[in-house]
Parts: sequence; C-alpha cells; structure tokens
Amino acid sequence: MGYTWNFSGLWKYREVFARGTLMTAYLTCIALVIGVVLGMVLALMRGSRFAPIRYLAAAYIELFRTTPALVQLVWIYYSLPILTGIQLPNVASAAIGLGLHSAAYFAEIFRAGIQSIEQGQTYAARSLGMSHWQSMRRIVLPQALQRMVPPLINEFVNLAKLTTLASVLAVYELMQQANNLMLTVPRPLEIYTVLALLFFAILFPITLLSQALERRWIRTKF
Repeated sequence: MGYTWNFSGLWKYREVFARGTLMTAYLTCIALVIGVVLGMVLALMRGSRFAPIRYLAAAYIELFRTTPALVQLVWIYYSLPILTGIQLPNVASAAIGLGLHSAAYFAEIFRAGIQSIEQGQTYAARSLGMSHWQSMRRIVLPQALQRMVPPLINEFVNLAKLTTLASVLAVYELMQQANNLMLTVPRPLEIYTVLALLFFAILFPITLLSQALERRWIRTKF
C-alpha cells in the first residue's frame, strides 16, 4: 500500500508547534525542580538511622515507581479534589504529578551515587571534626555528583518525554497541540514525525552534553 508524504502544509502551523514546545519545556522544568529537590530529601531519608523515616521514604519510592505515571496524573487531577476539596489547574496538576513521579527515580539515583562513595572518606572527614552534613556537602556529594550525571540526564530525558501524558489533562504541550492540529490537517503521520523530530532536536544535544561531561571527568580522574 502506497502512501504519499506531504509536509508542505505544516509549515504555516509552526507557531502551534512552538507553543507546544514552550509548554513542554515549562512542564519539564517545573517537574524537574520538584523531582530533584524531593528526590534528594527522599534519598537522605533512606539513609536515616531512624527506621520510620527510612520506611516512609521507601514506601513513597515504591508506590510511585510501581504505579503508572498516567494513573498518578489522573488521580491528582480528579481524585485529589474529592478527598481534599482542593482543585488544582490542569497545568499545575501535570507539573506536580510528573515531579512527584520523577522524585522516586531521582531519589534512587541520589542514593546509589552517595552509597558508591567509600565509607572511609566519610570516616576521615568525621575524624577531622566535620559534622555528618559537612562531610556530606564537602566530601561525598561533589564526588557522587560526577557518578550521578549520566543517570540524572537519562531521567531528565525520560521526564521530558513523559510530559506527553499531560495531554490527558488537556494541557497544550506538544502532544496535545499535535492531536488538535490533526483535526485541521488530516496528516497524522507527518504531524507525529515532526513531533518526534522536535523531541529529538531538544533532547539529543542534552545526551551529548552528558557524554562529554562524563568523558571529561574520566580524563581528569586518570
């Protein structure tokens, strides 16, 4: 079965794709801030000496890692108002939901990075009079960060792609803009191809930057 590709009619809708790209970037940035901050808190809670704090963090992480992100977004937008009486706008619900979801994965990245640093360095810092938080901030985290960059970038890329789920809440990111455009321009293959190329153009340079940083740190290490 033959198919004639035709992208010529899409150029005049470039502003539609631009608006979708901006909304995708906005959602990604807000969710990234929530995910990184909360993820670091959860990682530190997982390393706490107090069992209830460890179990609470572990429960959160496992809950959000083992349930679909789409279900979480729908639950926050539709179920949370029933339970609390608080109705969040669709954009806020999407950003918060994605942030809470990604926090579980960021937490595990942070925890693995921190645990990869030899305990002897922490003991040496404590013997010099540093507190636990001082040794963490000055000794452990700077080294762990180098090891965490590749998985952190990978999670950032996954988070950016997950923003397409916000379309179920009628958030006008790239996927929703593409779906609406198909009502006017019945060329779904071309529209989705442009959508894929836009994501590639945005995210591929970020993965290249991650690889460059990793190679640079390997060279400086040796």
